[in-house]
Amino acid sequence: MRPLRLTIQAFGAYAKAETIDFTELGQERIFVISGKTGAGKSTIFDAMTFALFGRANTNDREGFSLRSHYALPTDLTEVTLEFLLRGVRYQVRRVPQQEVAKQRGEGMTTVNAKAELYQLDGEEEQLLASSVRDVSAKIEEIMQLTVDQFRQILMIPQGEFRELLVAESKEKEAILQRLAHTHFYQLIENQLWNQQKEQEQKVRLLREKVSGITQEVFSEEELSGKTARDIELLFTERISVEKELSDKIQEQLAVAKEKAEITAKNVTLAEEKLAEWHQLAQLQTEKEKLEQQSEQVDLERRTIDLARKAGAIIDQDALCIRLKEQLDEAKIEQAAATKTLLHMESNLEKAVFEVDQLKAAENTFLEWGKKREQLQAMEAKVTRAQTLQQDLAQTQEKKRRLEGELEGLVSLEQKLVAKSEALAEQWQQAQKMQIRYAEVKQQLAELKQKEAVFLTEMNKWEQKQTLQKDLGKLDADFEVAKSVAILADEAYKQAEASWQHEQAAILALTLADGDSCPVCGSLEHPEPAIHSATITKLEVTESREKQVAANEAMKDLEAKRKQKSWQIEQIEFASDQSLDALKETLEVNANELLEVEQEQVVIEKFLAETSNVEEENQKNKLELIEVTKNRATSQEAFEEVRKQVDIAETTYRLLLEDVPAEFQDTAHFYEQQVLLTKQISAYEEKKKHADQALDIAKEQHYKAVSTLDATKKTAIKAEQALGEQRIIFKEIMAANGFADYPSYRQAILATEVLAEKENLVKDYEQRYHFVTERLKESEGRLSGSTRPDIESLAQQNKEAQNVYHEQAERSITQKEAIQKLARLSEQFLKYLEETSQAEKDYADIGYLADMARGKNDRRLTFERFVLATFLDTILLRANGRLKKMTSGRFQLIRKKEKSKGNVQSGLELEVYDEYTGLERHVKTLSGGESFKTSLALALALAEVVQEMSGGISLETMFIDEGFGTLDPESLEMAVECLLETQESGRLVGIISHVPELKERIPTRLEVTATNHGSTTKFFTQEQF
Repeated sequence: MRPLRLTIQAFGAYAKAETIDFTELGQERIFVISGKTGAGKSTIFDAMTFALFGRANTNDREGFSLRSHYALPTDLTEVTLEFLLRGVRYQVRRVPQQEVAKQRGEGMTTVNAKAELYQLDGEEEQLLASSVRDVSAKIEEIMQLTVDQFRQILMIPQGEFRELLVAESKEKEAILQRLAHTHFYQLIENQLWNQQKEQEQKVRLLREKVSGITQEVFSEEELSGKTARDIELLFTERISVEKELSDKIQEQLAVAKEKAEITAKNVTLAEEKLAEWHQLAQLQTEKEKLEQQSEQVDLERRTIDLARKAGAIIDQDALCIRLKEQLDEAKIEQAAATKTLLHMESNLEKAVFEVDQLKAAENTFLEWGKKREQLQAMEAKVTRAQTLQQDLAQTQEKKRRLEGELEGLVSLEQKLVAKSEALAEQWQQAQKMQIRYAEVKQQLAELKQKEAVFLTEMNKWEQKQTLQKDLGKLDADFEVAKSVAILADEAYKQAEASWQHEQAAILALTLADGDSCPVCGSLEHPEPAIHSATITKLEVTESREKQVAANEAMKDLEAKRKQKSWQIEQIEFASDQSLDALKETLEVNANELLEVEQEQVVIEKFLAETSNVEEENQKNKLELIEVTKNRATSQEAFEEVRKQVDIAETTYRLLLEDVPAEFQDTAHFYEQQVLLTKQISAYEEKKKHADQALDIAKEQHYKAVSTLDATKKTAIKAEQALGEQRIIFKEIMAANGFADYPSYRQAILATEVLAEKENLVKDYEQRYHFVTERLKESEGRLSGSTRPDIESLAQQNKEAQNVYHEQAERSITQKEAIQKLARLSEQFLKYLEETSQAEKDYADIGYLADMARGKNDRRLTFERFVLATFLDTILLRANGRLKKMTSGRFQLIRKKEKSKGNVQSGLELEVYDEYTGLERHVKTLSGGESFKTSLALALALAEVVQEMSGGISLETMFIDEGFGTLDPESLEMAVECLLETQESGRLVGIISHVPELKERIPTRLEVTATNHGSTTKFFTQEQF
C-alpha cells in the first residue's frame, strides 16, 4: 500500500481541510516528519489508520477524541485517503460519530459514522462499499491485514515499535499466516483431521454392524470367547440345522394342501346346487309379483290408446289456439292505436297554443333588440374605464406593497442595530468566561489531585485495618497452635519414656542371677523392670510426627505474624488525619469538585454557544449596511409609485363623467348586456322549437289515424278465420269419441311420457314371459333332488384350510429365516473384511493427522512448520542489517526448544549475544537495542513479502519516534539501512526530533502549529 493523498478536516490538530500530497515526494522514498511537540505529527498516522480501518493508530485515540478542538461547531470531522495497492488506485473516506451544530436552530446534533470506498480509474469512480462495516471488511480483504497487524508491520505507533519483535508465538502466527498465505496448509491440516474423524467414524460403524449381526443371531453365551473364525462356523452349523427343519415342514405342508383342496371342491359343488334352489325361489316370488301388477298394466294400455287418439286431433287444436292468439293481438293493437290517436290530438292542440303565445310576445322581443344596440355603442367607453380601474388597482397595490417593504426594512434596520449592541456585549462576556474557564480547569486539576491523595490515604487506612484484622486472627491461631505444640511435646515425652521402660522390662525377662546385665554389667538384679503398659514403636513414631507437625505449624504462624506486623509498620500516611476525618474531607472535596464540574459544563456550553459571536457580529454589520442601502432604494421607489397613483385616479374620474351612473359599474354593464343577449337568443330558440313541434304534431296525428284504420281491419279478418276452424275441430273431436274439450285435454300425454308408458307395458310383457320360461326350466332340473348341508361342508373346509395356511406360514417363515441367516453370514464376512481394511486406513491417516496437527515431539503443526521456515527466511535477511547496525554483536534466531505444557511453539525469537556467547530472549534487549532489532526485522519482513509477490503489499513503512534511544554510531547505521530500502522503491516515513536524522534525510514534511490549527508542507532536496 502506497499513500497518494491524505485530506484531513477537523481531525486532531487540524482544524480546516489539510491535504498532504505524497506525490510531491517525486523519486524520494524516505522522509522525516518534523514539528513541535503537539503539532500533529502522530495525527497524520492516526488519520491514515482511521481512514483505512476506522480506528486510530494508537488505542487511546478513538471516537469523539478524534475531533479537533480548533474546529468550528459547524465543521464536519472527516478523513479521505487516496492510495495505490498492487497497481490499483483506491479512495476511502470516513466520518466518525460526532457532535456538530444544527443547521437550523440552536444546539448540537449527533452525526453518525459514515464510510465510503471507491476504486478509481482515471476520472471514473466505482463504489465498492458504502457502510462502516462493509468498508472495513473490504479494506481487510484487499490489504489482507487487520488494524493490529497493520500497526505492527506498516505503521508502527509511538512506543509500540518492538511489538512484532516480542509478540508471542500465537500472535506472530496470525501475522505470518496472512503474509505467507499459509491458510492452505491449515486447510490440509483440517482436511487430514476431518479424514481421520471420518475414518474413525467408519471403523466404529463397521464394528457396530459386525456386533449387531452377531448379537442378532447368537446369544451372549454362544458368543462368549469366540473368535471371528468360530463365529463363521457357528453360522454354518445354524444354517444346516434350519434347512433340515425346513424339509420336514415341507412334507407336512404337502399333506395339508391335498386335504384342503378336496374340502374346497366339495364346498364349491354344494354352493352351486344351493344357488339353483335359491334361484327357483326367486323366480316363483317374481312371477307372483308380476301377476299382481296385471290390472295396473291394463289401465296403462287404455291410457295409451286415448293418448294416441288425442294426438290425431292435436294439430287442429293448435291451429285454433294460434288463431285465437292472433285475434287477441289484433284487438290489443287496435286499443293501442286508439290511445295513440288521442295522445296525438292532445299534442297538436298544445303545439298550436305555444305558437300563438310566442306571436303575442313579439313586441317585447323587438324592444330588447333596440336596447342591445344602445349598449354596444357604449361598450368602448366602459371597457376603457375598466382598464383604467384595473391599472389604478394594481398601482395602488404596488404602493401598499412598497410601503410594507419600507416599513419592514426600517424595522429590520432597527433590529440589526440592537443585535449589534447585544453581540458586542456577548463578546465581552465570552472574554470574561474564557478567563474563568482557565481558572475552573486549574481548580478542577487541583481538586482531582487532592481527591487522588485522599483516596490513596483511605486505601492505606483500609489496607492497614485489613492487615490488623488478619494479624488478630493470626494471634488467636498462634495461641491455639502453641497449646497444641505443648501438649504434643508432653505426649511424645511420655510415649518415649513408656517405650524405653517396656524395652527394659523385656530385657529384664532374660536376666538371671549371676549373669551380667547387657546395660550396666551388674551380676545382681535386685529391682528388674516390670511391664506397666503396652506401647509400640509405631505409636512412638506417630507421636513424634505429631510433635514435629505441631511445632512447625506454630513456627509458620509466628512467621506470618511477623510478616503482617512488618507490613503494618511499612504503611506510612501523608497526614495525621483519621479514617473518619479523611472520609469527611473527601466528601467535602467531592461536593466542591461536583460544583466546579457543573460550573465547567455551564461555561463550556456558554462558550460553545458564543464561539462564533465575533464572526456573527461581522455578518450582522455587513447585513446592516445592505439593509440600510435597500431601505433608501425602497423609499425612492415608493415616492415614484405614489405619483403614478395620483395620475391614474384623475384620468379614471374624467372618463366616468361620459358614462351613465347605472353603467359606471362595469360588472353591471356586462351583466345587462349578457342578459339581453340571452333573452333574445332564448326567444328565437323557443320560436324555432315551437314551429318544429307544430309540424311534428301534425304529421304524428295523421299517422295515428291511418294506424287505427289498419288495426280494425286486421281484427275482423282474425275473428272470421277463428270461427271457421273451431267448427272443424269440434267435428274431429266428436269423431274420435271425446264428449267435450276437457276430456280431450285430459287424454293428451307428452311424447316422452307416452313413450315411457309404452316401454313400461312392453317391459312387463317381456319380463313375464322370461320368468315363466325360466321357472319351468328350474323346476325340471331340481325335480327329485334335496337341499345340501352347506354349513357342515364349510366347517370341514375351514378346518382343512387353517391347517394348510399354518403349515404354509411355517414354511415361509423357515425359508426366510434360512435366507436371513445366509444374508447375515455374508454381511458378517463382508463387514469383517471392511473393518480390517478400515482399521488399517485409520492407523495411516491418524498418524498423518496427528503429525500435521502438532501431536509430535516438537508440538509443531504442519502450518507452523511452514511459518517457521518463512520466519527463518525473514531472520536471514534481518540478521544482515542487524549485524551492520550492531557491529556484529547481535543475531536473531528462532527458538526451537519445545515450550512447557501444551503451548504451541516454534515462532518465539531469541537473540544471540556475541559478547557473552549466550542466547537470550528478545525482551531482555535495551531500548536502543530493541529498536535496532525491530527495525531490521520490519525491513526484512517487507523485503521477503514483496519478493514472494503475494497478495499483501508492504510498499510503505511509517515509524513514530524510537531513534532518540540510539547513540550517534547506531543512528548512522540505522539511517544507512533505511536509505538502502530506497533501492526497492519502498516509501519510509519517520517521526523524530533527532537533529542528526534530519541532517541525514533532507526530505521532510514540516508540521506547523498555530492557534487556529496545524498546517503541513513538504520540503524536498531540490528546495534546499
